Amino acid sequence: MTEPIIEVRDLWHWYLRGTPLESVALQGASFTLAAGEVVGIMGHTGSGKSTLVQHFNGLLRPHRGSVRVFGSDLGDKHVDPRPLRRRIGLVFQFPEQQLFDPTVADDIAFGPRKLGCDHAEVRRRVQGAMAAVGLPFDTFKDRYTFGLSGGEMRKVALAGVLALEPEVLVLDEPTAGLDPRARRDLLNVLRALHDERGTALVFVSHNMDEVAELVTRVDVLADGKTVMSGPVREIFREERRLRELGLGVPAATELAGALRERGVALRGDVLTIDDAVEAMMWTSSSSPAA
Repeated sequence: MTEPIIEVRDLWHWYLRGTPLESVALQGASFTLAAGEVVGIMGHTGSGKSTLVQHFNGLLRPHRGSVRVFGSDLGDKHVDPRPLRRRIGLVFQFPEQQLFDPTVADDIAFGPRKLGCDHAEVRRRVQGAMAAVGLPFDTFKDRYTFGLSGGEMRKVALAGVLALEPEVLVLDEPTAGLDPRARRDLLNVLRALHDERGTALVFVSHNMDEVAELVTRVDVLADGKTVMSGPVREIFREERRLRELGLGVPAATELAGALRERGVALRGDVLTIDDAVEAMMWTSSSSPAA
């Protein structure tokens, strides 16, 4: 079996450790990611999701347990995490708040320039990143960064990470605060990155519909622990357990459950509206003729 890109075992982390304000953020979390996978991390606010993903590129170091990324042990203080940050792109919640350059192209170019890329390579990376997020280069390169819409700013922030050409993209609540159209656009961008480039994705969210639509496997965190892990369809079958954890199920799953309670024979793994339509069409076609 291929060695995971990211492997987290029994991870513990405290904030303000050794002070009267000490609090535990992670207490036994685990996680794995293989090349090309799309994995979701779910959990209610305060469950440890953001703390966990900040260990993936060494922004945080484990206090107990192990974190291995591309074979490097991040528990070893002698391991320099900076090279990993070129391979693991981390997009924080509300990443547009990290924009700082007046023009779009210059903001996206910051990372490649810091890598020492020459002018031609910087331009290639900026153009490629802008194309990937759906921002035409000639239209947006000289636009004033802070005059863009919220969705456009989110795309610029994502493009700034993509310009580093990471092998893994970790997104912490990437659609938070976006309107429905901007959410849809961003999800389409992420799907294309995976399908066309083979980029592995880690999608952190408490939006059940987005998780169901995008990922193939899910880890669920509660109180700093990984309490559920498995294929997305299997996880969302555990509706009672998810509700006990303060989570829910996708709207289509809830609709299918309500229909089953009313006698409609629908299969139990409906996650999306497309699934629901397909299941109802199958039920209709398989029913005895009147």
